[in-house]
Amino acid sequence: MNEKEPGVAKSLCIAAVITGVFMLFILVVILAFSAGGSSGESLYDKDDPILELDVDTFSAAIYGSKKAHFIEFYSSWCGACIGYAPTFKKFAKQLEKWAPLVQVTVVNCADDKNMPLCREHSVSSYPSLRYFKYNSHNKDDGMKYSGDKYDINKLAHDIAGLAQADAQKQNPESWPTFLPLSDTTTLEEVFKSIGTTSYLAIVVQDSPSVIAWANLINYHGNNGVKVAYVTQNHPIATKFFSDGGVHALLFSNGNQEPLWKSSSPVDKWVDVQDKIDELIGDKIAASGPTVHPINAAPVIAAPSNPLNNQYEVQLVDLKSAMSYMLYKEIPRREEIRDEPMAVLKQWMHTLKKYAPGTTPMRRLFFRLDEWIQLQSVVTANEWITKVDEIQQALGNPLPKEITWMACAGSKPNLRGYTCGLWTLAHTITVEAYKQEKHNTAFKPVIDVLEPFRAFIFHFLSCSECAQNFTKEAEKNQLHLVTRPEDVYAWLWRVHNFVNKRLSGSLTDDPSFKKQQFPPKSLCADCYDANGDIDEAKALPFVFKYYSNIKTDSTDNLPGYKVVEYKEGKTLSAGQRHLNPKFQVHAGKVDQLEANDKVKNVLDASPQRTWKDIDGYGVLGVPHR
Repeated sequence: MNEKEPGVAKSLCIAAVITGVFMLFILVVILAFSAGGSSGESLYDKDDPILELDVDTFSAAIYGSKKAHFIEFYSSWCGACIGYAPTFKKFAKQLEKWAPLVQVTVVNCADDKNMPLCREHSVSSYPSLRYFKYNSHNKDDGMKYSGDKYDINKLAHDIAGLAQADAQKQNPESWPTFLPLSDTTTLEEVFKSIGTTSYLAIVVQDSPSVIAWANLINYHGNNGVKVAYVTQNHPIATKFFSDGGVHALLFSNGNQEPLWKSSSPVDKWVDVQDKIDELIGDKIAASGPTVHPINAAPVIAAPSNPLNNQYEVQLVDLKSAMSYMLYKEIPRREEIRDEPMAVLKQWMHTLKKYAPGTTPMRRLFFRLDEWIQLQSVVTANEWITKVDEIQQALGNPLPKEITWMACAGSKPNLRGYTCGLWTLAHTITVEAYKQEKHNTAFKPVIDVLEPFRAFIFHFLSCSECAQNFTKEAEKNQLHLVTRPEDVYAWLWRVHNFVNKRLSGSLTDDPSFKKQQFPPKSLCADCYDANGDIDEAKALPFVFKYYSNIKTDSTDNLPGYKVVEYKEGKTLSAGQRHLNPKFQVHAGKVDQLEANDKVKNVLDASPQRTWKDIDGYGVLGVPHR
């Protein structure tokens, strides 16, 4: 070794360290770009008395359990679910003591690994509430709750009714009987029956005695107080009340005079609990410590990507929106038929004509459209299998792993798919105008806008979001859109109305506030002297904005496969990459698909002479 070699070795070591650090930085950036792919961050945490299950823990916790479960199937990116979470947390807190009999539970269907579980339970919209009875055996034991989920008092009363019916049918050993005291039972006999328990609460209510049942559940197993109930004609009831309403009493054991009796009819079960807690809360001890359910492991939110720009139309966001739509949203239901099938056919046909993206991406929708038009019923597995088949044939133009760039939120469950879907819709409307502005047969509503509205209504899993979009369509007179240019102008106006309505809501990303588009920072000239948007200047800007699809990405540039044939045999195949300027909307795909059909036929039988095939206008190939 000469005297220069140690210096060279040292330089190489330093270079290796620098390279390693740089690669680690790149990895962190890539992870930041990919944050929120599965939107798996929970809307609930360890401080909430809620059991969070996933595909690995669901069956063991629910099936064969000696308690009932009231489950919210939710999606952490769903605006309605984000908005409902505080209500459900409050509801769960009220029912915290019910856990030994009825456990408040959640499942996050936005977590990719839970998709099969949610599909198995036919959860096609969120939030979806289900009651699973005591000793449930399978998914069919889950009863969908269709009442007002925001009225948590009524919700608790309804669950108490379900639990009472469950108890009457199955007679669980560890549950209360849910039966009223007989008309001949005296107060003295009730005192004797509760033994050394210090206090007795009696609820007066005829059937359905939901307030009484709720308090039976709430205090079941509590050694300090016992709950019983009587009908309004019972001697105990008539002794203390004469108005015939729902009432409650609280006694010290053995004392005929109540510590408290309701002065007016009771409307909510929780009013009884609150009064008991006020009077003797510090004196009654539960049979055991309150058990807080163990939630799923917390998801650590990746840092917000410092490199992204909210105001860009990125190809990676369009790809991710398409992928999530095809692999997650459409196959949420186990079977697609009837009206949803008709809607899916219309939407695929719209995407076939106007979807943005590279040639392979648009060929994907061309082939999906051809296939779906021939179907009457499609299962979720059949749909996914077909998408996979076409994807593989085209070199997988859409990613399986979801990555957001301009649509990335400050948390994994914010923005993401909803941002990507809006962006996709805007680019479709702009492309439709480009293609059809001189076509007198073009119908903006029939060809583009109504297929999108109907798809949102039937397939957007955030059910309230879907319903609200239909209301916006009606309010903004979708049926009156006739001019070609209004195909993109109408959607832009509606999006601004939605942003105004949702600004400042729980769904609003604090780092990317909802505002009118375009903001002044992008187009100061788009505003008049009064600070209002000037449509005459804003619309050209919107058109240009959604026409400029950027291809910034951490991935390699999309490619296409080149195959050379001679006499029906493959001579060579290679991968080439598209020039970034020509990747998006690089011509129509119809002829490419037609040529592929001819190629496939020639490969199968190269000695035949072909004429026009399937109406695609392919001329005959001479016999050789």
